[in-house]
Amino acid sequence: MKKKTSFILIYSLCHFIVDFGCTAFILGRLPYFVYTDNQFLIAMIIYNFFAFAFQVPLGYILDKFKVYKYISIIGLCLIGLCYLINFNAYLLAMVVGIGNALFHLEGGVNIYSVSEKKAFLNGLFVAPGALGIFLGTMFYGHTTLATFLIFLAICLLFFVQKQEVIMKEDLENKLDNSRVLLIVIFIGLSIIVRSILGIKVVYSWKNTFVLGLIYAISMVLGKALGGFLADRLGLLKVALGSFFLSAICLVLGYNIHMFAYIGILLFNMPMAITLTILENTLSKKIACAVGLNTMFLFIGFLIGFINITINNFILVGSVMFAMLAFFIAYKLYLKGEFSNEKN
Repeated sequence: MKKKTSFILIYSLCHFIVDFGCTAFILGRLPYFVYTDNQFLIAMIIYNFFAFAFQVPLGYILDKFKVYKYISIIGLCLIGLCYLINFNAYLLAMVVGIGNALFHLEGGVNIYSVSEKKAFLNGLFVAPGALGIFLGTMFYGHTTLATFLIFLAICLLFFVQKQEVIMKEDLENKLDNSRVLLIVIFIGLSIIVRSILGIKVVYSWKNTFVLGLIYAISMVLGKALGGFLADRLGLLKVALGSFFLSAICLVLGYNIHMFAYIGILLFNMPMAITLTILENTLSKKIACAVGLNTMFLFIGFLIGFINITINNFILVGSVMFAMLAFFIAYKLYLKGEFSNEKN
């Protein structure tokens, strides 16, 4: 138990460091290698593509060759290297993105290997990333600190490579390929909506470090709490309940800060649930499942560039659509007769 706890803590802490380091690089180092705002925007899109969407082909390779060790260390070394060299902005953005992707793939797969196919540990692993991104945004000028933290993460990750990764295929999965595809599509739609709203819902009052920090901590707690409650109350109840209540709270949050904090906490609760459903559905292609989750986030990121104002009606309607997509995916998911799911 003690060994498992340290395993999870190391990956979670390193997730914070990776997201802090990558955000600090994009905002603090990358601008020195571009000449226009458009070049920076292109470099940022390149980074997000390789950090998120490119996880799918990388995950396919890892699954094919069953390579789930030392990948994260290679990823951290790539990120650290980019801090130390001067090079073309687009190539640097690509390399940092690939480094980020490699860490997330190994971490996602290895955490799943000890999760007993449940959602809580997925939430614990992913949650610190939100705090890393926020602090990286705030302290992107501290490149020496970022470089030190990346070196620390590399050292820590050597300790978890000793643990054997065993994928126990103890779930009775009776899903045919067409149902698997539909589950991926509908889960993907709910993730895309979450990604878009996460970008578009902006509170003008959230303009100080303290208010932003509380908001980021609310996101962290939501990601961790969602998996914890889902394992005890059921995936469907927690996902739909948190989606529904988040819509109300996010709307009220424009005028009352506390509702925004509660709303963003609730809004992030389905994260661990959707990731777990993807992983359980693609139980023989876990790295691909991890990559699909982030690919859908990237699609939402791209759609977020469209100049659309999210009013209360669109916000609530979008959340309702995400709920419907998740409900359809969940009903298809139950056809697989997963033995650890609460109805």
